Amino acid sequence: MDLADIVESVGAGVTRFAVGDAVFNFTGGVGGVQGSLAEYAAVDADLLASKPAHLSMRRSAALPLAIITAWQGLVDRARTRSGQTVLVHGGGAAGVGHAGVQVAAVLGAKVFSTVSSSGEEVIRGYGATPIDYTTTTVTQYMDACTDGEGFDVIYDTVGGSTLDDSFAAARTYGRHVVSCLGWGIHKLAPWSFRAATYSGVFTLLPLLTGQGRAHHDDILREATVLIEAGKLVPLMETITFDFVHAFEAHELVGQRRANGRVVVSIG
Repeated sequence: MDLADIVESVGAGVTRFAVGDAVFNFTGGVGGVQGSLAEYAAVDADLLASKPAHLSMRRSAALPLAIITAWQGLVDRARTRSGQTVLVHGGGAAGVGHAGVQVAAVLGAKVFSTVSSSGEEVIRGYGATPIDYTTTTVTQYMDACTDGEGFDVIYDTVGGSTLDDSFAAARTYGRHVVSCLGWGIHKLAPWSFRAATYSGVFTLLPLLTGQGRAHHDDILREATVLIEAGKLVPLMETITFDFVHAFEAHELVGQRRANGRVVVSIG
């Protein structure tokens, strides 16, 4: 879905980009829109942003979907601001969670993230506090992190019972729970009793509907300022893959053995 590459040609009416420009973004792979595992891709110009100058193509290709999804939840939906307590579920993995922890920290929030013990060092490296969800209950980490008050903003990137835990950990009155995996049947009573607010994030929607595509570019233009400042960095898998070994890259991800963003270099 993500890509970083050089513009080879532009269509009629395209003025923002020219041949030779380095670009990146989340550009396809769903809804009949061509994906990026190819030597060439025909891409809607609204879905492109200028690549961060100091990042390699490989590292740039690892960022768009994760950052856009994190940004939509924490900035667009929750309006996260400095001084708030933010809980990001799944921040130790290389998906939306690790981007969400960094975005929340940049916004000036006091950030916490649920991880297993193996991911604690990663979370501390982002300037956040890890919570080992395998040994700590919701009540216990609410007490330890917020004196039992609950979190101002909670971003669920895991889904399932973790979203139920998010509702239970929300602070009373108007605080925000956001999920990019809010599927299935959930218990709404804990959330309702706190008069909290819930929002869903579905990053694929602009590709499926054709609406709101340019907003992805808007997000990445703002995020690129932070990327260039070294405040948003991808967690990268150390194994590299070329086009010939793309299937092995898919296997690594499918078997949940990847230790970071997996990128296939083409050409």
